[in-house]
Amino acid sequence: MKTDLENSGLEWIPRNSHMFAILWNPTANWPVELVSENIDQYGYTQEEFLSGEMTYLDIIYPEDIDKIKLALSESEKDKDKQFLDLEYRIVSKSGELHWVAERSVLLRDDKGKLLNIQGLVLDINEHKNAEIDLRMSEEKYATLVEEGNDGIIIVQDDILRFVNSKFCELLGYEKEELLGGSVLDHVPVEYQRMISKRCDKTLNDEMNIRRNSEVEFLTKRGTRFSAEVSFSYIHHELKPAVALTIRDISERKRAETELRDSERKYSTLVEKGDDMIVIVQNDCLAFSNPKFNSITGYEKEEAIGKSFSEFFSRGYRMMISERFRADMVKNWTSPRKYEVELFSKRGEKISAELNSSIIEHDGKPAYMAIIRDMREQKERERQLLDLLEMQKLLINVINNSPSVIFIWRPEENWPVEYVSENISQFGYSVEDFVSGKLSYGDIIHPYDIEKLKAEVMRSNQEGRNISYEYRIFTKSGEVRWVDERSNYKLDERGNVEYIQGIIVDITDRKNVNEFIRIEAEVGNFFIPAGDMKSVFDQFLDFTLQIDVIDCGALYLVDEQSGELSIVAHKGLSNNFIKSTRYYGPNSITGKLLTTGYPIYKLYSEIDALSKANNLSYEGLKATAIIPIKYNNKIVAVLLLASHDVFEIPIDIRSSIETVSMQAGEVFGSIRDRPEMLKTADDSRALIESLDDPFFVIGTDGCMLYSNQYFYDVMGYLEDELIGMNILKLYPQNKALEAASALSDIISGKRSFSDMPMESSDGKIVLLETKFTRAKWNGKNVLVGLGRKPDHR
Repeated sequence: MKTDLENSGLEWIPRNSHMFAILWNPTANWPVELVSENIDQYGYTQEEFLSGEMTYLDIIYPEDIDKIKLALSESEKDKDKQFLDLEYRIVSKSGELHWVAERSVLLRDDKGKLLNIQGLVLDINEHKNAEIDLRMSEEKYATLVEEGNDGIIIVQDDILRFVNSKFCELLGYEKEELLGGSVLDHVPVEYQRMISKRCDKTLNDEMNIRRNSEVEFLTKRGTRFSAEVSFSYIHHELKPAVALTIRDISERKRAETELRDSERKYSTLVEKGDDMIVIVQNDCLAFSNPKFNSITGYEKEEAIGKSFSEFFSRGYRMMISERFRADMVKNWTSPRKYEVELFSKRGEKISAELNSSIIEHDGKPAYMAIIRDMREQKERERQLLDLLEMQKLLINVINNSPSVIFIWRPEENWPVEYVSENISQFGYSVEDFVSGKLSYGDIIHPYDIEKLKAEVMRSNQEGRNISYEYRIFTKSGEVRWVDERSNYKLDERGNVEYIQGIIVDITDRKNVNEFIRIEAEVGNFFIPAGDMKSVFDQFLDFTLQIDVIDCGALYLVDEQSGELSIVAHKGLSNNFIKSTRYYGPNSITGKLLTTGYPIYKLYSEIDALSKANNLSYEGLKATAIIPIKYNNKIVAVLLLASHDVFEIPIDIRSSIETVSMQAGEVFGSIRDRPEMLKTADDSRALIESLDDPFFVIGTDGCMLYSNQYFYDVMGYLEDELIGMNILKLYPQNKALEAASALSDIISGKRSFSDMPMESSDGKIVLLETKFTRAKWNGKNVLVGLGRKPDHR
């Protein structure tokens, strides 16, 4: 059966037509039965298709094949369907893509089966590309509008018809909240009339010049922001409308405000500053601030226009003019500084410092000069020079004097500006200090520097001169006492400019006074008739008041056996005391302690003699072993040490040995009174023999004494328990009850307590304690005698 296409022939389709005719079979590969000659517009020939060399499927763009197959499949199912309308792409022989629109008739047999597809294929490439370009253009426009940095709105009939995302962001609203409302709802009242008039004018005059306006908008939070708004006439949905472009200028406004503030500050600085400021243009004064007019004596009207060089003394006029001209020729932009001399209207010469730089003034090059009045500074310099001259006159006298002169800066560690040459008496040179290698604070004894700083601060606050005695180190490391007398030199504002003073070596005087003091105090040392341990403790406490020494122990030498036992100690750990409590007369350490003369060594050297214990953990450094003699026999030994210094100075050694000589008489008198010793020993032996706790506390609740039984029950060492408040021996949950009971016992309201105590390892100790008031070494105390309940 011939088709209409075959019967009619294809001559009616022009060769240059963008439409070709085709008859193809929807079987495998879609063979072509007939095609018009103008298929050659895509580079193919009729023969290639009619010979079977090519099929219609071969020129279909692969991505569109499935779309065509789907349309054919639906046509197979719908037997009543007669036409096929499709848009797809074909590939020319050169590889170019062309969009085409096929309009075909579906040819079927009597049973409705699809036999052939006969139709016309129109090239729509230009139309399709234009459509794509339009869509892309619309997308770009939409992106520009939606994602731009400016807010864009469309107002039509006073109603918001469109708002972009930026406008919503600026105001803090969602689009749905804004659309349909009025733009005037979002501007302050004072701007509403202007916005309304500009919208009306834009609608009435499409050619209206688009002048930007500055307005403010209200955000959802009620705050305002500044914006620049432009108005444009547009058509929206075929009706006239106004498009408003809103640009946030808050940052610009803030910058403008800051600039105005800066200009105001600059203006204040220029008009009210302490320095003279002028602008010179064409060698004449173009501007002068009030300070310049005040100092030179010229009114502003007199000064402006006057030759700038006329404001200087004759010797400076030519220099200033030549330098200004040379800088202008070379376009020298870096600031220049000169010392000059101004010449006032009254004929007064004024020392000044001129700092100039090239600027632009009224659109032309000019000089700005900042001129500082130097008269006060020059006067201070003259006074200082006079002072230094006076000091030079005194140098010869000073250098032969025991007084060392210093000038210190009031800074950390007191840097030295000047020191007299007789600083050499302490082993230093002038260069050591003025070079900055040493500050004065570097030679002050570390024990005295904080006290001296406090004295300097106190004297400054009280407005008095410094008078203080302290120690310094010589260059060889020797400690010397000095007496400082200093005064402050203040500037015109009352601030300390420098400190000048003298120091005098008073070491010899100090040693004599210290020797006299020690002799007097040791000679008057109180010896009670009772507790000998208190005597030993008081004696050791007195000895440790001597500078540098911070710990020690007192050994008694047994008259019969020669054994050494510690009877008092302070500043040493319990482990150290346990290891050194006793020495036999024939032990190496025992022999060292009883040599009979003072020994000064590092403790590491003493410790090395004993192989039994390594006591380096105690951290002892400089150590003194001082025998205490009576009738040329050693009755006791002082072991004194420092945790800080490596050597005990000579003056400290003298003090220690003075104490030991005086102490010999004290200990000898005790030994010569055996009845007192026996009484004390018997009393102590009786207390120590008790199988019940015995202790003594002060009226403040602190432990003064305890027998060994109480130490053992409570699990404490003597050093741990003595001085501890008794309330700490009660369980924590009984602390308030114990405090109340102790208060009643001290006040005499009760004398008995059955409250349990708590040992050092947390165990409960059941005690019934009877308290009695008594005297102990002249003090009011409470004596406690306890027993465990199961002793009844």
